[in-house]
Amino acid sequence: MEMNLIIVAVAVIFITAAIVVAVIKPKAGIPLPAEPPRIYYLRESLFTPAERSFLGVLESLDFDDVTITAKVSLADIFDIRQRAPWKTRQQSLSRITARHVDFLLIARSDGRPLLGLDLDDRSGEGDDPVARDEIVDQAFASAGLPLLHIPLRSRYDLKDIHRQICAALGRSPVSEPANA
Repeated sequence: MEMNLIIVAVAVIFITAAIVVAVIKPKAGIPLPAEPPRIYYLRESLFTPAERSFLGVLESLDFDDVTITAKVSLADIFDIRQRAPWKTRQQSLSRITARHVDFLLIARSDGRPLLGLDLDDRSGEGDDPVARDEIVDQAFASAGLPLLHIPLRSRYDLKDIHRQICAALGRSPVSEPANA
């Protein structure tokens, strides 16, 4: 009986040593690269020229209680209801994960999303713009968050944009900005 116990103990020691050697040896033989591969690069801007121009329009409207955020992932804005079946939740999350809205107006006091603004600028769009718009529209409508599609323009009428935003927020324009 004692001999069997010794044989089992020796076998366990050899197996443990073999596992340790198998795990350590490959790591020790492969040198780490001196510098990680340079896969990423810094973009010149977060915005297309059209988006940057429209951001200037939004900033000039200056709603006191609203903060403007840009390029917000739909998955950061919306969540999937837990009571939905698992497959539906996964498909729904997959549809919104790689999508974003150009601008999101949020309440300055608590960060609550108030209004999405999507500039209809097709530069940089890899997928079908109509299908992309449908997914974005469905997400906003499903959650009850208003979304404005703003057509691409070389120049914007500030009063018109102000009126559209106020209407979408359910506010009456107190004072309209001067047109630039």
